[in-house]
Amino acid sequence: MRFPDSTGLLLTIVDGFIKGEEMMVQPIDNYHYPFHDFIDKAQAGELISSDIEDCIKVPKLYIIAGYRDKVYRVEQTWRTKIKQAFEQFCQNEQILKRIKGEVKKREHYCLESFYWLYLSELMTGDHVYYPREMKIENEDLVILAFYWTPNLDDNLLDRVEQTISFWMDREQPALKGYQCLNRSFILQNMIGRKVLATIPDREGNWGLVLEGGLFLPLADDFEAGLCKLNSNHINQWTVGEVEEILLNPIYSFGYYYQDIDLVCEWFYVFLYGLATVDEEVLATVDLKSLYQSFCDYIGKHICPYTLIEEKILEVNQFIAVLKITLGNIKEYLKGEEEAGVSKNILMMMRNRHAYLPVVHKFIRRNSDLAIINTSCSITFDYRYWENELDNLRKATRSDEKGKRLEDLIQYFIGAIPGLKVTDVRAKRGRAEVDIFCCNISYDSCLWKLGALVLIECKNRKEKVEVSDIRNMVPTMEAKGIHGAMIYSRAGFSSVAMSEIKHQLLGGKIIVPVSLEELERVGKEKSAYDLMREKIDHFDKILEDDDRQLYF
Repeated sequence: MRFPDSTGLLLTIVDGFIKGEEMMVQPIDNYHYPFHDFIDKAQAGELISSDIEDCIKVPKLYIIAGYRDKVYRVEQTWRTKIKQAFEQFCQNEQILKRIKGEVKKREHYCLESFYWLYLSELMTGDHVYYPREMKIENEDLVILAFYWTPNLDDNLLDRVEQTISFWMDREQPALKGYQCLNRSFILQNMIGRKVLATIPDREGNWGLVLEGGLFLPLADDFEAGLCKLNSNHINQWTVGEVEEILLNPIYSFGYYYQDIDLVCEWFYVFLYGLATVDEEVLATVDLKSLYQSFCDYIGKHICPYTLIEEKILEVNQFIAVLKITLGNIKEYLKGEEEAGVSKNILMMMRNRHAYLPVVHKFIRRNSDLAIINTSCSITFDYRYWENELDNLRKATRSDEKGKRLEDLIQYFIGAIPGLKVTDVRAKRGRAEVDIFCCNISYDSCLWKLGALVLIECKNRKEKVEVSDIRNMVPTMEAKGIHGAMIYSRAGFSSVAMSEIKHQLLGGKIIVPVSLEELERVGKEKSAYDLMREKIDHFDKILEDDDRQLYF
């Protein structure tokens, strides 16, 4: 029996501790950790020993929340599979080896990975525990929690109920259409957006206008009222409303979705996934058929729809507009300044990249496109790398030096899984940028750089100064970019490094890499290792630094 498609489900692992009347929980869900790193998070508790000293441990909960019909199917499948696993264990303990292998090979958070992780705790070489479950139903929303007990007679329902109640109070899981969303994921989309204004809506309720055209009500349950800025707020049509018209399939295909704003989010990620494919390959795809199949898929897993017979646009006209929108996004990934749909996609992709595994899987199954996200665009050749470094050192003319460094950095980026160069020496609008690259990785660390990354190469004898860092910021802001890299042959001044830290506290990641560090690539570490080391260092800088609250 196969697992149902996990699209639209909220999958959460919750570790809990009780101390007197206090409770601590550590939730790990498929929205915040959509890739393989959720396994590391789940297996290594982050609560330090001093936090849990003298605490009572509650069972680790594997929570599946979502639309009633799908959760019921998951429950039936889960029980059947656990029973089968126990039967295999009774016959041959080889099942333990399979469990370990299945956990390792999962590259993203889905029901299968969720199940195998649960099974890895239920059955070990030392103990076999007793599976338990608890179910909470609230109209169409069903919350199903699996856990285990060491003894058959153990009754831990009170602790389990307390943990679930605590988690629900904090995360407020709720259905939107068929999709179960939690509070922290909804609000995470606000991080990094500037507050542009404070205005009231027509009812006189005040809210914040955020970069990207979002309206955030100033109320206790403000995430429930979060919406795009629209004519009800400012008495005229907005870019966001025009976006929804351009993306809404009702006008040509007849799909009337109940929550078009939610559906548009999925269309954004779908278009982003297509926009990162090479143009000559994308040209071979039947976009009409693929788009209609995606509409059906969204209707099945994300939001119900009603078919409308009356059409306003011919399908071919709609697809023509869709191709223009897709082309605009591709140009934006090359650095073109465009303040409409594409810029909002980049802002939204700061956390909606959690949908990418689902979208990539759909595209692979419904077209001949091979979406590559976990491998490098090149196979790193150490001899070639050393030769390029040597050519860079030997270059004498300034233009030759610049070209050599840019070629070296392109090779370096190509050796990092999921990063893809989109343009070189891009003269766009008011700025010229050495390199742009887009992000299609399944790596949460790399996604801290965002969907589009700006890269500058400084091949000169002088160290990078503070002015070089500050000159990057306006270009990043104009294009909705919050991740950049700057490569320097001579290194960085202390003032420039202080400015990089200052920009980090304001939400902009500018990764500095010196030629000396590049010379160690291949010997001591890979290109990915160096980039991860840099980003992890930024995380440590931000830990407990309350100066970021001033931005």
